[in-house]
Amino acid sequence: MTPLLNVTKVLGGARIYQRKEGGPWQFDYFVENGEGRIRQSLKTTDKAFATREAERLTLEAKSAVAAGTRVVAGSLGECADAYELHQQDRLRRGEIRSTENVRYKTSFVRKTCSHLFGLDRSIASLTQKDWDRFIPWRLDECQAELETVRQECSLIRGFCNFSRHYGCKVIPELKVFVPKSKRARRSQTFSLDEMASLRSALDDYIKPDTEDGLYLRSWSLGSAKARNKSPKLIQQDLEKSRRELLRWFVLISCLAGTRPHELTGENPEASLRWSDVTVKTQVLEPGRAAVLAILKVREMTKTGERTIPTTAGFLFEQLRSWTRFSDENDYVFADQYGIRAGKPVYLDALRWHWNQVISRMGFTRFKPDLYSMRHYFATRRLASGAPPALVAKSLGHSLTELMTVYEHVLMEEESVIRQVWQTSTPSSLKKMGIIIPDSSELAEPFS
Repeated sequence: MTPLLNVTKVLGGARIYQRKEGGPWQFDYFVENGEGRIRQSLKTTDKAFATREAERLTLEAKSAVAAGTRVVAGSLGECADAYELHQQDRLRRGEIRSTENVRYKTSFVRKTCSHLFGLDRSIASLTQKDWDRFIPWRLDECQAELETVRQECSLIRGFCNFSRHYGCKVIPELKVFVPKSKRARRSQTFSLDEMASLRSALDDYIKPDTEDGLYLRSWSLGSAKARNKSPKLIQQDLEKSRRELLRWFVLISCLAGTRPHELTGENPEASLRWSDVTVKTQVLEPGRAAVLAILKVREMTKTGERTIPTTAGFLFEQLRSWTRFSDENDYVFADQYGIRAGKPVYLDALRWHWNQVISRMGFTRFKPDLYSMRHYFATRRLASGAPPALVAKSLGHSLTELMTVYEHVLMEEESVIRQVWQTSTPSSLKKMGIIIPDSSELAEPFS
């Protein structure tokens, strides 16, 4: 066993030590009621800071014991139970707005721990090597959804950070390689010219593929050419309606900034209904008016219930006059034909058609998906001068998250660049990254 170095007692009965000279300080506290020990890395080599942090953790543990709370869980199952209660408390305090979010987090954590180790496994016995097993297990199942894997790793990290108060001596460093096309999704969005091209491509996509008015799938065309036979026909009414639904979906998403599953998807309870849409005409000035829509996003979605004002009122009016299902309780984005007629169209169906549109456009600057419409909404609203707090409220973000995700996009806007990079700054200084707002600030002339 490796000897402990520089063992130092701190106020409250805990101790700090190092495993190697100059390494990070470790915290060790034996809980008074005999439950066990709390061990964790303090992630600092500064002894003074480590001492203060150890005293804080000791005080938290003593307070929990005094309140009758179990501080050290004997098994992963017990820790998962405590984690669920913690999430429920956050929901009651308003830190989480969606019961569906709590249900997903807790069920995923419990399922993962059960699959990897078993819920009876002592949490204090886990090591980094044990947690590393999480990555290959998820990657085998989610090769096509690496972004989802990263999000799920984030959930596990959050659970482990919580579990350090329950005897977990190792907080895993879960790392997943995410391709650039996935990693940069939020940092890239459509320009105004690209959006105009996209709208044109959507208009062309709803037109028949043949001169005699038939709609064909790309896989059907390819296999027919290989077999030298006629293309296999598909259900024409369903194909046409889904192409048109995609067009409505994309245009409305650009103006509303909703997440894809907040409009339609596999969960009927979260899908938008006509009763959630209020269309009204707003007079802007004499002789000029705008048709607005107020969307009520349902509680079962990711960030819970919220209200979104949008200028997509005229699109909703046109969609409602087109759809076969326009009653108050009908779904806005409902399949028009087939066995699912009247039910929310699956996002996978829209994604397939979306990929076809992007392929026909020949768009290759980045790999957009249905979520890209949400990023387009955010960047365009912020670039036009909309208050960030209002944009964050429409997106269901906190203001901090909004600025973290989208601030770097704003700094690339031409209007911002014109304000910062003054024409009076010499080109030699611009190359160095120096900004001179006024030429009079220069101490001497530059060539």
